[in-house]
Amino acid sequence: MMTPTLFDVAANTGLLPIGDTYDPFKASDNIKFDFHNKSYSKYILENQKDDDEVSAEEHVAFLTLWLSQHVFCTQSLQVAKKYIPMAIQLHECQQFSFARLLLGCLYESMRDACEHIKKKGDGSTFLGDGPFWLLQLWLNATFPSELDLFLPEQFYAESSARQVEGTRLARLVPRIRGLSYDAVFQQYFNTFLNLKEFKLSFSPFLDRSLGPH
Repeated sequence: MMTPTLFDVAANTGLLPIGDTYDPFKASDNIKFDFHNKSYSKYILENQKDDDEVSAEEHVAFLTLWLSQHVFCTQSLQVAKKYIPMAIQLHECQQFSFARLLLGCLYESMRDACEHIKKKGDGSTFLGDGPFWLLQLWLNATFPSELDLFLPEQFYAESSARQVEGTRLARLVPRIRGLSYDAVFQQYFNTFLNLKEFKLSFSPFLDRSLGPH
């Protein structure tokens, strides 16, 4: 069975695969932060300041938005208060295994998506949530030839200067553009259905030179 691992997370994001388990109760009481508006736009208006220097509260506000919208990708498309303790710990440079947490959330999200598909066989719309961008990076890294992906020329310089693999992988695009979601799903399904044997190219980070050491 092939699946994303902590090794892939480390190579794609630069996050260390080791460390303590995240504990929200370890957030200090030095910073008091709360908010009323959960929608992204109203949240930003509520927490933006005019001061030249960024305060601790403003930094925590930014991290909470970043975690909700760009890292864990909440289903409600709103800022989640459950990420405030994590934002405080990140602000205070507390160490925990972000890579393990991220990978665990991805597997939870995939499980939830599978459960929904099993229960709802009527073709109804399903709004998935979670760090599926991490799964896409893994797919791009592991099956670039099978999915017919390439790197556009305008990203060559950026890719050459990259410090983590995810910088290049996020820029890969399919040669055939404009396909419908159904057509893309069929392409991916047929690709995996035709995989008969393991190839060394399916372990792209075996001799990696980027990421944490």
